[in-house]
Amino acid sequence: MAEVVLDVQNLTKVYGERKSVDNVSFQVYAGEVFGFLGPNGAGKTTTIRMISGLASVTEGEIFIAGYSIRKNFKKAVSCLGGIIENPEMYKYMTGYDNMKYYASLYNGITEDDIWEVVKLVKMENRIHEKVKKYSLGMRQRVGIAQSLLHHPRILILDEPTNGLDPAGIHEMRDFLKMLAHERGYSVFISSHILTEMQLLCDRVGIIANGRLLAVKSMDEWTEALSDTVNLKITVDCPNRAKAVIEEEFKIDVVLNKNLINFTIAAELVQEISKTLARHEIAIMSMYTGEKSLEETFLELTSKAGTDIK
Repeated sequence: MAEVVLDVQNLTKVYGERKSVDNVSFQVYAGEVFGFLGPNGAGKTTTIRMISGLASVTEGEIFIAGYSIRKNFKKAVSCLGGIIENPEMYKYMTGYDNMKYYASLYNGITEDDIWEVVKLVKMENRIHEKVKKYSLGMRQRVGIAQSLLHHPRILILDEPTNGLDPAGIHEMRDFLKMLAHERGYSVFISSHILTEMQLLCDRVGIIANGRLLAVKSMDEWTEALSDTVNLKITVDCPNRAKAVIEEEFKIDVVLNKNLINFTIAAELVQEISKTLARHEIAIMSMYTGEKSLEETFLELTSKAGTDIK
């Protein structure tokens, strides 16, 4: 069993009378990329701010490398590095001077340590240029280098691919996988971009309305989704077909003119056809496709609501 680097237990954050984060629990293991996925305003950044010690915890516990944020704050946060929202640095200084300044905030970080992380993020050829000349992707890489200077156990990144072009996103994806799978870091990433989570993460937790709805490995998501199909049927009596299917199979059906659309267990597809025929509803066309993670995400979050700001 992999080592638990981040252990979040029953985490709750209340602002006034509103719960921004509601009883959230999950674990992040050494050497994995963990995706924290949810719509904008779902509670992702609030959770990250509590994990990073930037916001107080109303209820619950957070352990980083075994240290409690509440009881042993300094040791806990010393095991953590990250970029919350945007990488911040002095734009009139070079990337290297920013690195040196950041290193001065810690004890015992050497010139070799600085160059180790600069090379790790592949910025050695540009590190002596001023930050104001950097692209967003370059600033992200220097920001990550700063976060790794003190050799943390876990790297936390809030929307790390925001604003990057496709090439930058691809580079960032490969780099973060390398950090986790080859260097053994725990990498925790929040995002609202589902396709990126599919390509990048080993496990994904979905949050909406402040509540954690599901945590599964990508293999588990794939296996679960393979048992369901998205069925699109064109019929002559769409309203009656919708009513029949909802009544007999207890599922929600979306109606669009003559097309009915719904998700159902794969083994029930033939039964759907028989049921419509029994009710003398003619099928003009039928298309089946696997339910995508995106459809699952939308289904879960729409049920939970997305009114957290």
